[in-house]
Amino acid sequence: MSPRIRILLAEGSPSLEQALVELIARAPDLELVGHTHDGREALELVHAQHPDVVILDALLPHLDGITLTNQLMTEAPCRILVTTHTSEAGLSFHAKRNGALEVLRKPTSAAGLDAFGEQLLRAIRLMAEVPVVRRRPWRGMSSARTLPAGGRLHGFGVVASTGGPPALATLLSLLRPGVRFPLLIAQHLSGGFTTSLVRWLSDASHLPVELARPGAWPQPGHVYLPPDRHHLTLEPTGQLALEPATEVLYPSGDKLLSSLARAFGALTGGVVLTGMGRDGAAGLRSIHDAGGLTFVQDPDSCVVAGMPKAALRAGATRWSLSLEELATTLRSLAGPLPATHPSGSS
Repeated sequence: MSPRIRILLAEGSPSLEQALVELIARAPDLELVGHTHDGREALELVHAQHPDVVILDALLPHLDGITLTNQLMTEAPCRILVTTHTSEAGLSFHAKRNGALEVLRKPTSAAGLDAFGEQLLRAIRLMAEVPVVRRRPWRGMSSARTLPAGGRLHGFGVVASTGGPPALATLLSLLRPGVRFPLLIAQHLSGGFTTSLVRWLSDASHLPVELARPGAWPQPGHVYLPPDRHHLTLEPTGQLALEPATEVLYPSGDKLLSSLARAFGALTGGVVLTGMGRDGAAGLRSIHDAGGLTFVQDPDSCVVAGMPKAALRAGATRWSLSLEELATTLRSLAGPLPATHPSGSS
C-alpha cells in the first residue's frame, strides 16, 4: 500500500477550514499533518512537518498566502496549492509566478462545496506525483543554437497547464506585431479564471488577445483562447469552433492540436509548454505526422516538465526550446498566402 499523502492546511475561514479538515479526514489516501488559520503559524508548521502538499488561503492573516508561497519556495520548496475567493488575474497568476502549482477558486456558497472538494482532492493527488522543484529562471538563447528554418503556417497551437500562465505571458511578451498567423491557446484552468487570464495576457502581450467566437476566421497576429468551460478547436474549413467541456481537464490540448493538423496539415505548428500529465502529446504527434512544425518547452525551464516529456516520449518532436528560442522561431515564420475567406467575417 502506498504511503498516504501528507497535507498541511492553512485556511482563513473557520467554517471552510473545518469543512476541509473533514474532507481530508474522509480520504483514505490523505493524512492531515496540521491545520491553521494563521500565515505565520503555517510557515512554522511547514518547517516542522515537511508535508507533501500545502494548501494556502491567499488572504491568510499575518502572512498572506502569496507572500508565504514566495518565502516557502525560497526556504523550503514544496508543492503549494493556493485557494482564493476571487478570480482576479493579478492575484491568481502572481501566486503561480511565486511558485504555486495550482490556484483554485473557493465556493461562493455552501451549494458549491461538494464540487470544490472534488476539485481540491483531484488537484492534491495530481500534485503529489510532481517532483518538488525550485523555481528556475527562463534560459536565454544560445548563440550556437540552430533553429528550424523559416516556413509558412496557417495557424499555431499552444498547450500549457501547471506553470503555464507565466510561461504564456513571457512568450507573448517576446513576440511583436507582425506575427503572420494566428495563435490558439489551450491553457488548463479552473472555472471562472478564463476572462481574467485574457486580461492578464493582454497586458503582457504586444498582440491582440481575445476569446474565440465560433465560426469566426482566426486573424493573423491574433491570440485566441476558449471561453470558460469550453474546448477550442478548428473546423476543417479553418474557422474557430467551440465545444462544451464535460471532462474535468479543460480545455484539451489534444483536441486543439489534432484539429489544427486536420485543418491545415503540414501548414500548421504547435508547442507543448510546462504542465503535469500528458495532454497535448497525442495532438502534437498528429501535427508531426502531418508534416507540421512541432516543439516542446525545454523541460529544464518548466515549472513541471511532465507534458513536454510526454510529448518527447511520444515522438512528437525533436525540438526542445526555451521560450526565447520559441519566440525567435515564431517571429521568423511566414503566414498563409492571401486569404480565400472574408477577413474578419464569422
